Amino acid sequence: MSVEESRSTPDQDCGKAYRAYRLMAEEASDIVVLHEPDGHIFYASSALERILKRTAADIEQYKFLDLVHPDDVEEAARTTAIPLPGQILTATYRMLHGDGHYLWIETTTRGIYDPQTGALRNMIGVSRDVTQRMNHELDVKAAQERAESANKAKSRFLANMSHELRTPLNAVIGFTDLMRQRTFGPLGNERYEEYATLIYDSGQLLLDLISDMLDMAKIEAGRLELNYERVDVNGTVEDSVRMLRDRAENNGLELTLSLPKEPLFLIADKRAVKQVLLNLLTNAIKFTPAGGHVGVSVRYGDGLTTITVRDTGVGIPASELPRLGNPFEQVNSDPTIAKGGSGLGLALVRALMEKHSGTLSIDSEEGVGTTVRVTFPLVANKRAAA
Repeated sequence: MSVEESRSTPDQDCGKAYRAYRLMAEEASDIVVLHEPDGHIFYASSALERILKRTAADIEQYKFLDLVHPDDVEEAARTTAIPLPGQILTATYRMLHGDGHYLWIETTTRGIYDPQTGALRNMIGVSRDVTQRMNHELDVKAAQERAESANKAKSRFLANMSHELRTPLNAVIGFTDLMRQRTFGPLGNERYEEYATLIYDSGQLLLDLISDMLDMAKIEAGRLELNYERVDVNGTVEDSVRMLRDRAENNGLELTLSLPKEPLFLIADKRAVKQVLLNLLTNAIKFTPAGGHVGVSVRYGDGLTTITVRDTGVGIPASELPRLGNPFEQVNSDPTIAKGGSGLGLALVRALMEKHSGTLSIDSEEGVGTTVRVTFPLVANKRAAA
């Protein structure tokens, strides 16, 4: 056979290419449909039969819309529009299988335009069975909705329990304090005085924990209301430090305070500002060993007031910093280092700062100490508290 005889003719090459493309389309796992401009089906691959047990006649001239789930007709109809040059139309919908059940189908459609005239020549649609993927996504969505519903129910429950939980605790603490103060005379045995003090301290701890939980629940439920007023920053910081100075000294710590000479005021919720400070100071004192130092400073600049709490405590590993500020998160699980608490302190601080359109930042080095900064705008954005 001569070289000339072994060479393929153009017609033979086209025939080979046609057979190859046809084979690829027929063996593809996706349904391939070629439409003419009027919607007539020029070609439909065998995957149409394999996946849906349908023929080209079943879906001719957009009759496939009659097989689409009633809830998805509008979505599926998007693929019947004529795509602009370069545009791809995509839709995901349920389509009735020949056996009577629905499958989730994802279809993409694009137009084929004549490069010379710009006229629409054909439209090609590629469809695939995405039932497994969609069922998984729907299961995940349903699980998320159930979890969110349960979380909202929990938050509503805790927020509504505020009065019921705090009232009996306040009675326990109040009457125990009367006993400690010997308001109506001595208790008798000295052990009773010790027990009364233990009851009082435990009641205060429990009240603090419950208050944190209830406040966090109110924030999550969107029921925390802030009362904006003119807040004396220096005075509020001094009050907070005064309240915890005895605790710091009993723990063998030095507690220092640095305030600007000029008076400084904020438009904020006074109770929330004090709660932020008490939480930060309590954490610093709690995680700083005896002989250490806790310092509080206030600085104003660029329309912002920054309160900084520094300690020389155990510090926090860099890998754990992103978790701080999430509810119920405590970094240290070592029983020789970890302290009691709800794990809500920093979560409350973060939430209250967001309510004031402020920020919270934490810098820490393990074994060296931690620095926490909260920054308030002088006038809070009240919409953030809505």
